[in-house]
Amino acid sequence: MKKLLLILSLLAFACTSEEGKDGGKTMVLTFEDSSFEGGNGEQSSTINTNWWAKYIDASQYGGTLLYGGKGYAWYDNNTTLSSSLPDYWRDGTFFGGGIAISNYVSNPVTPTFEDQLTIGSKPVSGSNFAVCYVATVEAPPTIEFKYGEGVIESLYVIPTVYTNEVVQNGNAFSPSMPNNGYIRIEATGVDATGKVVGTREFYLYDGRNFAGWKKWSLADLGVIKKLEFRMYEGTTENGKRIDSTAEYPTYPSYFAMDDIVVIR
Repeated sequence: MKKLLLILSLLAFACTSEEGKDGGKTMVLTFEDSSFEGGNGEQSSTINTNWWAKYIDASQYGGTLLYGGKGYAWYDNNTTLSSSLPDYWRDGTFFGGGIAISNYVSNPVTPTFEDQLTIGSKPVSGSNFAVCYVATVEAPPTIEFKYGEGVIESLYVIPTVYTNEVVQNGNAFSPSMPNNGYIRIEATGVDATGKVVGTREFYLYDGRNFAGWKKWSLADLGVIKKLEFRMYEGTTENGKRIDSTAEYPTYPSYFAMDDIVVIR
């Protein structure tokens, strides 16, 4: 155990690593191969150029990694953050939601579900990021410390191009978002005993506009084992927010995240 803790304390992301205000080490998960050392779990001075690339599916929709039926999971041995499919439908695929690594950046004329892993703005850093798909709040996508606990201080969030297309223009199944509409993401912190320590919210949309990547502070959740993501939509009536009671969401329930700041 002492050896493991020593290894974890030595491993840090090249992009950001400094002493946190609580005495822990601050690391930034950027999902970049170029800033990842020792992908095999051992301290190394050699850059692993395929650690994150191997988690990016060759096809955004229907690819073998996300839809091959064998499950999908990723792990970062520096922060020890990890994620696997919630597998709501018990089919081992992304149909039930999850958090997938992506490097798809473009602005299609009319984005569809086949562009589900695409963002329209460059990542916060590098070329990779993660896309969270909340298929149902009953089985929320999760990021979890594989070893021990830690503080997830903040992360950056942006809508995907498919989400934004339906919000702005609607499609065959959904109208565009009204000016008083909103999409809210909730992040729930859970400790090692399974106890919920708190929930924080972030408005991906409050009306139809967004202004690129936005920083979401989660530091006041404190030390947690995992973070669960849920999405809700609704409208604001007479100053009161009213969540939709529809069984399925009106708008595609995707958002992208990057540069997750962790204190261990």
